[in-house]
Amino acid sequence: MNTDQVGINSLSTIRLVVAAPDFQAGLSFFTDELGFAVAMIAPAEDPNVAVLTLEGLTVSLDKHSESAPVTLEIPTDESELLGTSKEGPNGTKVSYVTFARESDKMTKPSPTLAIAEQSDAHWVTGRAGMAYRSLIDHPNSGFTASHIRIEGSGEVPDWVHFHDVGFQIIYCFRGSAKLVYEGQGEPFIFNEGDCVLQPPHIRHRVLESFNDLEVIEFSSPSNHATYADPVMDLPNELLTPDRDFSGQRFTLSRQAESHWNNHKDSNSFITRRTSISESSGNVGWVNIIEATGTHQNGVDVSPLNSEATPDFLLWFILEGSGVITHRDKTINLGPTDAVVCPYGYNNETEFSLSECQIGFRVLEIGLNSG
Repeated sequence: MNTDQVGINSLSTIRLVVAAPDFQAGLSFFTDELGFAVAMIAPAEDPNVAVLTLEGLTVSLDKHSESAPVTLEIPTDESELLGTSKEGPNGTKVSYVTFARESDKMTKPSPTLAIAEQSDAHWVTGRAGMAYRSLIDHPNSGFTASHIRIEGSGEVPDWVHFHDVGFQIIYCFRGSAKLVYEGQGEPFIFNEGDCVLQPPHIRHRVLESFNDLEVIEFSSPSNHATYADPVMDLPNELLTPDRDFSGQRFTLSRQAESHWNNHKDSNSFITRRTSISESSGNVGWVNIIEATGTHQNGVDVSPLNSEATPDFLLWFILEGSGVITHRDKTINLGPTDAVVCPYGYNNETEFSLSECQIGFRVLEIGLNSG
């Protein structure tokens, strides 16, 4: 491509209009201080408009524009620039920021046991038109747990993307979906009871959903960013099923291929341990616990709590109803209710299942300390 064509291409892009009543001062600020290149300037004898480009951003500097001053964020990894800012002669503000916005700092107040009831559910529209219900009413805990649904069946307006997370899982509660992941071969059907570990930065896409899809998603940290990848097509030809992503690897734990064992040697409960713990390097885990016998006070009062002391613990009721006891207080739970310990599971938040019937089933998600 010749230089004439490069200039023409620069002029055909969408532009950000920046007012420049002092045109020469504005031009000097963008070119000399910020490093923009001039793609076009006119007229030559007394310029009043210029098209400037820098790393994909096109600016139209206009002497006669009356638009309000703009603010630009410039990502940098230079420590001396991070957090600094400057202002141009035309009111243009420039801030130097990290490549990814930093997560909110996690604060840990007193240990808390919280209940997210279906009757109080508040649904909002999130990415790709999906409906989200937060299961954690503690935005500064550092964790996000969401109940997500897509009504009906059909294509999902998703795109190839990845998440800047430390740990993220998705559990299929109802319905099914067609998913595709980087290096994992052809798209596959994600069925009810299946669970996926999405290691940090793995590219993926939701292609279709079926039969009123509902999933539970857990992520850490909570204020993580989602990035589009317009370059990668999925499925991709390179198969890397055992690829290491920051110490984790992709895993699809199929309910149909799972084994159930007695929960803590109990005759009244069984547990299905997914492959999430092993694949995440023991960062977190996902278990499904089911009552196979009647469980009431005086019959079997063994607590069904985690065997570890995690930084985070969530119970999401998949089926049936039950009663938990916490500090001599009883709490009734039904389908899609959740019990959350957002600041850690310990002596302060410890609870036990004091009553339930056969078929009571709960999804347990935990994040290990450290």
